[in-house]
Amino acid sequence: MHADLRPHRPLRPSAPALAVLIILATCSSNCTRNGDAHGRLPEGFRRSGDSILYHNMVLDGVDAGSFQVLDASFCKDSGRVFHFDSYRESRDYFLTKKHVIDRLDRADAASFQVLGHAYAKDDRQAWYRDQPFRVKDLRSLQALSPRIVKDDTSAYLDRKPIPGSHGRSFALIDHTYARDTLHRFYIQGSGNEVAVAAIPCDPPTFRILDHTYAVDRAHVFHQGRRIPGALPEGFVLLGSGYARDGRSVFFRGRHVAGADPATFTLFAENERSSGEVLYAQDTGHIYVNDMPFEGVDRATFRILDEKYTVDINGVYFRMQRVHGADPLTFKVYPHYLGEADAEDKDHRYGDGNVVE
Repeated sequence: MHADLRPHRPLRPSAPALAVLIILATCSSNCTRNGDAHGRLPEGFRRSGDSILYHNMVLDGVDAGSFQVLDASFCKDSGRVFHFDSYRESRDYFLTKKHVIDRLDRADAASFQVLGHAYAKDDRQAWYRDQPFRVKDLRSLQALSPRIVKDDTSAYLDRKPIPGSHGRSFALIDHTYARDTLHRFYIQGSGNEVAVAAIPCDPPTFRILDHTYAVDRAHVFHQGRRIPGALPEGFVLLGSGYARDGRSVFFRGRHVAGADPATFTLFAENERSSGEVLYAQDTGHIYVNDMPFEGVDRATFRILDEKYTVDINGVYFRMQRVHGADPLTFKVYPHYLGEADAEDKDHRYGDGNVVE
């Protein structure tokens, strides 16, 4: 018996069945928005008769019939808008989740629109969480990320205009780069220290290599800043923040003085590094980050972990000799044992010092 490989015409539901499907789909949408059979609404809200509860809090004076949860930050009824949030406090070891909800007294419920990332707007102003802020063109406001929004005039970082940005064409390329019709931008930092700055590049020839390095026809850039003397032609990423061109080697945008790009290689141990301390070599030197490790014997050099290294002559902690340590019996612990992180046949050590 042969399988029937002819294409089959998809079955079409009958008119009664189609009507049932439409009713079910409509019911599902309304149930999500208006609450399930138990009155549960999204984001921890619940409808109970003529009342709305946010977790265990009853919201005073809210019109339950018109109440809507708009997204993960905002809700409203026919006349009022609210911002809500959940958080944990360090003083109880983050064990207890707190819930807060605040009325936005100056928000217009009829025109209120959520934009995502805890941003919203109404006919009069823009909102971030429970705070209003000003933009140049409210009508065209869009949220691009938790830190960046734009309108047709400008882009904004933390509600402040990004100098030189053209809002209508501004777009995020990824989490570290952005663009508009005239510029390329680098986004740097974290927490409260974030900056967005135009890269002094030729936009038509600008090319991103990774989250820190980029090139254009004439220059190489690290975190949006030109690397003096670096050649874009033949510029190669080596990994772990290292790169080279035909003349020089670079570590996180800094020249590695005296390094030979033709013989420069990285140690495999870098794969286990946290990124604070990295190792490389060429025919003449061992390097720790961008510094030559002077005096170490290359032939017997070994990396024990990010902090400790050894050669035939001794043991080193962050490039400093550990006086009296025996390189033949020295070993590093996988974690601290009391104050000690290493030992040899005679002593235990902590951060390069004898502790026992």
